[in-house]
Amino acid sequence: MRTVEARRRGVRISSSRQARVGWLDSLRGVAILLVVLLHASEALRMAVGPTPGIDQLNLFLEPFRMPVLMFLSGVLLPRSVAKRARTYFAGKVSLVAWPYLLWSLIILAATEGLSAGAVAQIVYFSPTYLWYLWFILVFYAAAYPLRRVPAVAVAGAGLAASLVLPDGGRLQMMAFLAAFFFFGAWCVQHAGLVERMISRPWVPVLAGTAAVTVGALNVAGRDVLYRGEFVWGVVGALGVVCWLFPRLGANRATAALEFVGRHSIVFYVVHLGPIMGVLALADAAGVAGTWLLPALLAVGVGAPLGLAWMYSTRKHASVNLLFELPALKRRPMATTAPAAGRSGA
Repeated sequence: MRTVEARRRGVRISSSRQARVGWLDSLRGVAILLVVLLHASEALRMAVGPTPGIDQLNLFLEPFRMPVLMFLSGVLLPRSVAKRARTYFAGKVSLVAWPYLLWSLIILAATEGLSAGAVAQIVYFSPTYLWYLWFILVFYAAAYPLRRVPAVAVAGAGLAASLVLPDGGRLQMMAFLAAFFFFGAWCVQHAGLVERMISRPWVPVLAGTAAVTVGALNVAGRDVLYRGEFVWGVVGALGVVCWLFPRLGANRATAALEFVGRHSIVFYVVHLGPIMGVLALADAAGVAGTWLLPALLAVGVGAPLGLAWMYSTRKHASVNLLFELPALKRRPMATTAPAAGRSGA
């Protein structure tokens, strides 16, 4: 009875190829907004010094932000790999590789780093803050030939690799995050089992305790970031948010977060430029201070929000081209799906 009730309220992870679950987009929206908060506060700290309270919050959330985003990307993987190879790879080139390449060039040009070496790094190392897109391109490229291998096996291999690779290296980080990408795919493929586990009262309590422990260790200075031996805390955080977000219901706040989540790539690639621009103006005027954080957040969210709205209307070809290659992949307009939010590409 509890499971049936939960499904009616949308407490599920959909494995449908046609529908996106609204609360997953809401969760993605929150994760992206936390990335904006991180970058705004980091930029301010470099300019004027620490921001008490916010710096500790960012440290507490640091072990969870990117693994949650990787998990959410992996949730969409089974629907993607069910497509023909040509359709699959065309979609990834259009909606991930293209904005990654274009915005990497824009960022390098804006920071006067547009050299031959930096352009070459776009392909193999990601010289800007867009490394997340580079990672998921690698994961998507590997996922299609591995589509018949159980996702849990690939996730396990990634986690095992993260335990033996050199600490703090790019490869260790990639292996750790790959584990969550493929774990997201496994959760979709075994949605019923995941739902039953989350519905048990002791699971959110145990998961919350694990997450708080790892977050507190990071604040205290313990090296927990992307380390396989602390994976239990990150899984705990996933358990908490997967229990909490479906229970938030449908309202204006969750609808706004869903919009951010569905257009997360816009917020991810655009937000830092306006933040740095406002900070530079304030610094030049001699008025920069920790009080500036709300203004940085306003432009860091507001500028991509305007572009995301224009992009969502599909009426501005120049804006569309900033985030996809329409010739390769025409992204359908979102339509409502019963009890599951909106459909997407």
